[in-house]
Amino acid sequence: MPFFLTFDRCQVMRYFKVKDIIFFGVMMIQTLVAQDFSAGAIDAIDDVLRGGLEEFSIPSAVALVTNGERDIYLNSFGMLGSESKKPMTSDAIFRIASMTKPITSIGVMQLLESGKIGLDDPISEHLIELPQFEIFDRFDFENGSFSTRPAQNDVTIRQLLTHTSGIAYNFNSLELTRLGKSLGNPLYPLQHEPGDRWTYGASTRLLGDLIMEKTGQGLFEFFEESLLGPLDMNETFFEVPEKDSGRVVTIHQRSNKAFAEIKNPKKITAPEYGDGGLNSTAADYAKFLRIFLNNGISDNGKPVLRPETIEMIASNHIGDLRTELQPMARPTFAREFPVPESLGVDYWGLGFQIAGADSEFGRSKGSLSWAGIFNTKFWIDREKNIAAILLMQYLPFEDEAHLEILNRFEEAIYKNLKDVEGI
Repeated sequence: MPFFLTFDRCQVMRYFKVKDIIFFGVMMIQTLVAQDFSAGAIDAIDDVLRGGLEEFSIPSAVALVTNGERDIYLNSFGMLGSESKKPMTSDAIFRIASMTKPITSIGVMQLLESGKIGLDDPISEHLIELPQFEIFDRFDFENGSFSTRPAQNDVTIRQLLTHTSGIAYNFNSLELTRLGKSLGNPLYPLQHEPGDRWTYGASTRLLGDLIMEKTGQGLFEFFEESLLGPLDMNETFFEVPEKDSGRVVTIHQRSNKAFAEIKNPKKITAPEYGDGGLNSTAADYAKFLRIFLNNGISDNGKPVLRPETIEMIASNHIGDLRTELQPMARPTFAREFPVPESLGVDYWGLGFQIAGADSEFGRSKGSLSWAGIFNTKFWIDREKNIAAILLMQYLPFEDEAHLEILNRFEEAIYKNLKDVEGI
């Protein structure tokens, strides 16, 4: 049960009274910093994005910037689909893929607040039907033969939240790709001993299973009750309602400079997995990001997470480990990632990548971020009191053109924030 449902109104008020100096002090600081953009700033960001999409022939994008109170920039570019020629709209629906993971992770933190789990619990204590995890021990890439050995360490909930479990996807595992395995399954052999390294993968799918096991609810049912409902996120779903299907952006596959459109199916739906599958709009997802700018409080004043839980999420939970370059096992699906400047620098909190240094393009050390496979991105800069979203809808992930436009977008935001901060 989420935090806001476990306390009556008087208890909530008492909870915040003991912290009101700190809480409202933070809120006062936030209203002083980066409140808005001038008209000139908005035009400058528009020019950067429009110019970037034209330069690299990107079919479509929606971009958003929010502070702790409201969206301060939102615009759309390009077409909903190449064949339809329907103009892009700011309320367009995108497949946000792995941007589902942070939502699942927050659901897990609500379980933690309610005392149903511990971060260092082995996942097998809660999902008792899980088989023993195996690790690749020997692999012959020439003929595809391999052997495995049992993992010596338990896979913990913390490791699943931080991608240190050893679980990978096929697009960043040469072994899984050689074996012809499907995109991701947390029961495939691990890449390494749990806790030894950072490897991106389908860990969060097990966290979705954990939520369902501990609550007795379907995953989307839990999301609606505990997160999407309290946040008024009415346009985030695994299955797009038929009445909204005309707003769904089509996916494109890039090959050199050409883009091939993948037409939308009549019914747009995905399995209810914790590691991906949600569809959303930029403005709807921004409601989720704002809880990190407001100490766990939603736009309508409902506590979703405790302030100390927000701090826990944004802390380093992988010790001396850092992000590592993931191999390009399926080049048409995903390039190498994360970006070079984050390698050996960025660490992981609970469900989010955390910037280990200030970015040359503007975002602050300690900013939280993540992405989706179709080149959807967000970051949360709590120091500057802003969050930003850039949604595209094409493969491969981490395409060079996408990264260039993302960097220009980030730089334009922070250059123009300085004009309005007044500090």
